[in-house]
Amino acid sequence: MKPKSYLSIKQHSQSAAHKRASTFPPIPDRTLHPFFPPLFLMLLFLLLLLSMGSLQKSREALAGRIAPSILRFHILANSDCAEDQDVKLEVRSYLLDWIHDRLPQNVDSKETMVTWLTENQTSLETAADRFLEQKGMPYQMHLSLEHTYFPTRVYDNLVIPCGSYDAARVILGAGNGHNWWCVLFPRFCFLDEVCKEIPEESRDELRTKLNQGDYSLLEDHRPDFKIRFFFFPYLDPVLPSHGTGQMA
Repeated sequence: MKPKSYLSIKQHSQSAAHKRASTFPPIPDRTLHPFFPPLFLMLLFLLLLLSMGSLQKSREALAGRIAPSILRFHILANSDCAEDQDVKLEVRSYLLDWIHDRLPQNVDSKETMVTWLTENQTSLETAADRFLEQKGMPYQMHLSLEHTYFPTRVYDNLVIPCGSYDAARVILGAGNGHNWWCVLFPRFCFLDEVCKEIPEESRDELRTKLNQGDYSLLEDHRPDFKIRFFFFPYLDPVLPSHGTGQMA
């Protein structure tokens, strides 16, 4: 019998290997479709928006329930120049001290606080105007009671949700500058940059005005650290105890 050549043996081996390889299932192509990454990001962003929208609505609903028991304080500077902003903070401190030094003991609700402010509006404005004159400012102060939208604020471990509240609104001069705000009743107006501890009497006042379920919702049970959205930090505007910024 004629021996097979080396070339024939090699071709036969390659053919046999090809047949064995063809018996295995094909390896699936795991290459991502070119549209998958942007589509995934779009869906993720949509879910994020829906989640934040739901959170916003729940906070505003809670604000609607607690707003009848809360009076905010809101002061707007004459302008954003450094001098007017400094004067805004000085007037803020002066007014809060003036109010709490003269506030009767029987002012124990939002309604009685509003009544007292209305009765003493002229005296309060006169005292503030005299203070501004001593500072050399060519403008005056005007106090009004208004219904204003506020962002979410954190006081110690209590979160006052975003929503519309009644507020004692102080306008200095033209009122075109950045503002400062707090809670006038119960007393959550703290002049430090960060409120470290709410007085127990302020907690008790708020606790007695709200039902237990709503008060529990105000308590911040999150850990000390907060997750910030790198690309969209404005989606969850939780502010510290000092409020600054321009509100429409």
